[in-house]
Amino acid sequence: MAARTKTISVKTASVKAGRTKFALCLAVVLASSTGCSLPPLEHVGMGVGSYTTTWTVGSCHRLDQLVETDPMFASDTSPAVPCTSAHESETYAVEPITGAVARSAQRPSPLWLESALGGACSWQAMGEFLGQQPSDIVRNLVVLQIVPSVPEWRAGVRTVRCDALIGPRTTQSVASISHSLRGLLRTPDATRFRVCRLGYVEVGCDELHTSELVYPYVKFTAAELARGHAYQLAKVIGACRVEAAAYLGVPLARRPDLRLDPELPRDYPHPDGRAGFCWLATANGLADTGSVRRTGTGTTTGTGGTA
Repeated sequence: MAARTKTISVKTASVKAGRTKFALCLAVVLASSTGCSLPPLEHVGMGVGSYTTTWTVGSCHRLDQLVETDPMFASDTSPAVPCTSAHESETYAVEPITGAVARSAQRPSPLWLESALGGACSWQAMGEFLGQQPSDIVRNLVVLQIVPSVPEWRAGVRTVRCDALIGPRTTQSVASISHSLRGLLRTPDATRFRVCRLGYVEVGCDELHTSELVYPYVKFTAAELARGHAYQLAKVIGACRVEAAAYLGVPLARRPDLRLDPELPRDYPHPDGRAGFCWLATANGLADTGSVRRTGTGTTTGTGGTA
C-alpha cells in the first residue's frame, strides 16, 4: 500500500462560533426581529449568499457551517466556488419537482419537502457521477438535497439540486476537498473515501489499517444460513476471489502482499448479519495506509504496483 494521496486536502473548520451566533441571533429575531444580520426565517437558506440557488451540475459549494446542511436550511446558503478551492459539496444532478408538490403556490415546509422528495436524488446517479464500479463501496459521501428558496419558489422554480456532500461532519468540524468529485472513484484520490479497518474499527483507507473492504456483499438465504459454517466459508471465499480479482485488476495469487480475510454472516461485529464480506488484508498483518484498488489506467493506489 502507498503513501497518502497528495491532491486532496482536508479542512477542519470550527463551527462552534457559527452555531453560537446562529442561536443568539435566532433568540433575538424571535424576541425583537432586530439586532442580527439574519434574513427573515421564512427565507430558508441562511448564510452569506443571496436567495438565488445555483442549478448547475458540477458546481461546487462551500458549506462550512453545520447549519447549512440541516433540512431546515435546505436552500443555497452561499454562492458556488471554484472546484479547485476548498469546498464541502458538489452538484451531481438537477431533477424536476413534479406532481402535487409542484402545484403548491407557496413553498411547503422544508422538512416536509425533504420527506416528499425522498428518492429524487438517487445514490445510483451519484455513483455514476463519482465513476463508481461494481466493486466500489464508499464512506463519507452522502446525498444532500437542495430545494428552491422561498423567493425562487414564488417565482416558479420547481427543481431539486442533488449534491454529494463530503464527510465526516460533526459539531466540531467539517471536511472539505479541493478538486471535483466527477470520476473520483476511478482515481487514486478516492483513497480517503474507501472503507478500511484497523482491527474491527472502520476507517478511511488513507488512515492506518490492516484490511480493505471489497463490494458487493455476499448475500445468503435463510436456507443457506442453516447449512452451517463450512458451507458459508466456501461460498464467501469463492465469491471473494472473483471480487478481489476485479478490485485488484489481477488474481489475488499475484499479490503475495495481500490475503483474503473473509467475514461470514453473524461473525463479529455483525452477529445478526445475513451477508458475508470480502476483506483484503495485509499478508504480514502490519498496518499501512493507502488503497489496493485498481484505478484508471491500471495503476493501484497501493504499493503493489500496476495491475
